[in-house]
Amino acid sequence: MGFTDVLSFATPAPGNFSFSGDGSSSSGFAILSRVWPRAEDRIAFTKHNFYTEFAPWLLGFYTLAVLVQLPNTRTLRMGVLAVMVALGWHLATAYEYAEMPVKAGDNWVSFTVCWLISFWMLRAIDFATSDKLFKRIKWSNLPDDAPQDFQTQLKGALLNAPDLCFNGRGIGWNWGKNIYTPPQTSSTGAPVAETPALDYLYNYIKVQIFFDFVLFAQQTWTLYPAPGYAVHPAGGTIFDPTLPWYLFAGKCVAMTILCPVGLCSSFAATYYIVAFLCITLLGQSSAQWPPLFQEPWRATSLADYWGTRWHQVFKRSFVVCGAKPAARLFGRAGGVIGAFFVSGVMHDTGVWGAGLGTDPGSITMFFTMMGVGCVLEEVWKQKTGRKVGGVLGWAWAMIWMLYWGSFIIDAWARRGLIISKMSADAMRPSLYWAKVVQRWIELNGQPPV
Repeated sequence: MGFTDVLSFATPAPGNFSFSGDGSSSSGFAILSRVWPRAEDRIAFTKHNFYTEFAPWLLGFYTLAVLVQLPNTRTLRMGVLAVMVALGWHLATAYEYAEMPVKAGDNWVSFTVCWLISFWMLRAIDFATSDKLFKRIKWSNLPDDAPQDFQTQLKGALLNAPDLCFNGRGIGWNWGKNIYTPPQTSSTGAPVAETPALDYLYNYIKVQIFFDFVLFAQQTWTLYPAPGYAVHPAGGTIFDPTLPWYLFAGKCVAMTILCPVGLCSSFAATYYIVAFLCITLLGQSSAQWPPLFQEPWRATSLADYWGTRWHQVFKRSFVVCGAKPAARLFGRAGGVIGAFFVSGVMHDTGVWGAGLGTDPGSITMFFTMMGVGCVLEEVWKQKTGRKVGGVLGWAWAMIWMLYWGSFIIDAWARRGLIISKMSADAMRPSLYWAKVVQRWIELNGQPPV
């Protein structure tokens, strides 16, 4: 078997697992492809659309966050959810959220909006179907000795609902007890009770600069044309069959590593600036803003990576909408895979927003295989009596994530997401540094090799 044969075997065949932009698909997804609209048919999103459609949808989400705190509201919650599902589908599929015509590097806008809408819909399902009331047990806007009459409780629910809307980990709520949050530490690693607000601002600046350089490093790679695939004009595949095998593998590994590093730093930067604003302007405690990540590169198993070290903002939504129903049908292992499968569908919805259709064979497959890997770790534990861990556990987890992760990075690359312009060029420190290096070379010549 030649190198190109290995490449074709390892890479999903074009169109086998995707809903293309023109609505065509393989027979396995024919029914769904008729339901899923064409990205090319979207129209520009306007201020009018925001006030008449998006704002009411957000109001519906806030309403569910209020009702889930009040007794005897489940029927009403289900009614609100039905309206939200219909309107949410319309908002995710009918509009282009970047300025039209969409320029190269701007399709990340609709990618992000579709991704967020799908996440908020999962949370809305959680709010609407929960049998237990959500109760804020810390930092509540109602004192502990507040009267239990409906009017007072309604007032408390209205005041606490904004926090619930944006509190993905349940910090300070009764439903967040089983979601892991990393401990707060000082710059030396020692545990601390409170983190100064300025530390969040400093961390934001530091991490944002780091993210920009990671993004610049990712964007310096040359993408190979992908014949047979629908490819964005600024996109291409990371799988380059013209390279020797060791350069081919090295390029795939490097690009696959850079992406989660960039995601981690981008999420963390956003988290730090929002925390800084909430602490300084709203008077919140830094205890409400524990670290988002816990050194994911140190994970010694897939369960360690996804269960504690990666951010846990989506965990409850995936458990409620994926793990619990799948576990009822297929047992504990099915529940684990079901949670990751729902994660894949959510991320695939975002990919559809970027154009060129969804890519379940890359996106959903990656997350589903993370669930399969976690199940394999549990099987290993049951058979050997030892948990996956240590250096070998780290190697196993990294190899498994890098292999399956290369396909998701390729799907993003083919859609032009690698060149996303999340900041104006004038605001990018990496580009200033590149100009400095370029000027140095012009003055001094190429450095010796």
